[in-house]
Amino acid sequence: MNHANRTFNVFSWNTRGLGDYDKCIVVRNAIKAASPSVACLQETKLNDISCFKAKTFLPPNLATNWFFAPCDGSRGGILTAWDHRFWSASGRIDLQYSITTTLSSTISNCDFTLTNVYAPSDHRLSNIFLAELRSLLPLVSGPWVIIGDFNLIRSADDKNNANLNRSLMDSFNLALDQISALEIPLLGRSFTWSNHQIVPVLARLDRAFVNVDHTLTFPNTSLASLPKPTSDHVPILLTMSSIIPISNIFRFENSWLHNPSFRPSVFPVWLQAPSCSDAAGKLAACLKVTRAAAKTWARRIRAPPQIIPNCTFIIELLDFLEEQRLLSPHESQARTLCRQKLSQAIKERATYWKQRSKFKAIRNQMKTRLSTMRKQLSGTEATKSGLLNAKGRNSPIMMPKCKPCLRSSQQSLASQGTRPGASPRAIYTWIRSTHQRR
Repeated sequence: MNHANRTFNVFSWNTRGLGDYDKCIVVRNAIKAASPSVACLQETKLNDISCFKAKTFLPPNLATNWFFAPCDGSRGGILTAWDHRFWSASGRIDLQYSITTTLSSTISNCDFTLTNVYAPSDHRLSNIFLAELRSLLPLVSGPWVIIGDFNLIRSADDKNNANLNRSLMDSFNLALDQISALEIPLLGRSFTWSNHQIVPVLARLDRAFVNVDHTLTFPNTSLASLPKPTSDHVPILLTMSSIIPISNIFRFENSWLHNPSFRPSVFPVWLQAPSCSDAAGKLAACLKVTRAAAKTWARRIRAPPQIIPNCTFIIELLDFLEEQRLLSPHESQARTLCRQKLSQAIKERATYWKQRSKFKAIRNQMKTRLSTMRKQLSGTEATKSGLLNAKGRNSPIMMPKCKPCLRSSQQSLASQGTRPGASPRAIYTWIRSTHQRR
C-alpha cells in the first residue's frame, strides 16, 4: 500500500479449504507475498475461526480484524480481513453468498464498500445469487468493489470447451447491467480455474467489478493474477490508485542519427503507415508508427554505459602490445573496430548532451521571463493599490521628497491657486492636461 499516492491492494482467493495446517502456511505465505491491505478468502470450509486459527493462514497485520461467514456443511465459508493500521470497518451486510463491508481509510479520506462473493457451484441456485446481488444496489453508496468466485462465465471466451449454459450467461450479464457494474480486465491470464485433469477444463470464475463512483475515485485500477501454490483457483490482486497515469513524453534523440542501424530500421516504417483520406491524418499516422519504431529500436539498440571506457582500455592495451611485438590480424581488426565504436559513442554522447543543454537553456530562459513578468505585474499592482487605497476623495497625497517632478507639480498647483494638499482627482486632472499640452 502506497500512502502518498493512495494506492491500495485487495487480495482475493478461493482456497478450497483451510482445515489442513500445512495448507494454511502456504496460504499465509501467498498472502504475505502479495502485501495487500485487504484480503478476501472464499470456500474456507470452516465453521468457526478463533484468533489462534486466523494466525495460521493470515499474516500478522491481517489476523486481528476480519468478518467471517461460516460454511454450510462442507461447502462455502467467506472471510474478509483488513489491516487495522490503514482501515476501519464502519458497516457490514451479511447475505447468503456474500459479505459486504464498508471500509474507511485511517490515513486518508478514501473509503469504499467491498463485497466478497462466493457464488454457489450448483447452478440451480445461481438465480438466487443474482437476485441477492441486485438487492445490494440500494444499500451501497460511493465506490463499490465486488470481488470473489462467481462460479459463472460471461461469454464463450471464458471457457476452453463448448459446454456452455447461455441462459445463465445472459442472466449474469443482465444482473451486472442492472447494478451498473464494470468489470476490471484480468491481465496476463485468460482463465482462473482448472480441474487439473489430463485434458483440463479451464474457466474464468474469479472476477472483480466496480461501479462508476469507484472509477471516479480510483481511475487507475488494475487486476492481476498471482502464482497458484495450492487450490484449483488462481489468486487475483486488485490494485486501486487515485493517481491518474501519465504517459512518458517521447523525445527524438539527435544522437540516434549517428548510429548506422537507425535509419534502415526506422525510416522504412514511415512509408508503411496506414493510408488516410486527408493529409493531416496521413501525417499523424506516419508520426505515430515512426515514433513506435524509434522507441522499439532504442530499447533494442542501447549502448552499455561502460562502452567508452571499455573501448579506450582495449585500444590502450593493444597499443602497448604493439610496442612489444607485432599484432596479429585479429588484434589489428579488433583495435580498428574499437576505434570506430569509440568514435561513434563519443559523437552520440556529445550530441545527446548538446540537445539536453538546449532543453535546459530553454527552461532557464522561460523561468527568467516568467520571473520578470511577475515582478512587473507586482509593481503595477502595487502602484494601482497605492492610488486606490487613498483614505478619501479629498484626502491629500504624501509627495515623496526624492521626486522633483512631483514636487514641481505641487508648486505649480500652488501657483495656480490650488492648495498643496490637493485631492487625488485634482492632481490627476492637472497632470493629464499638462501632458496633453505637451
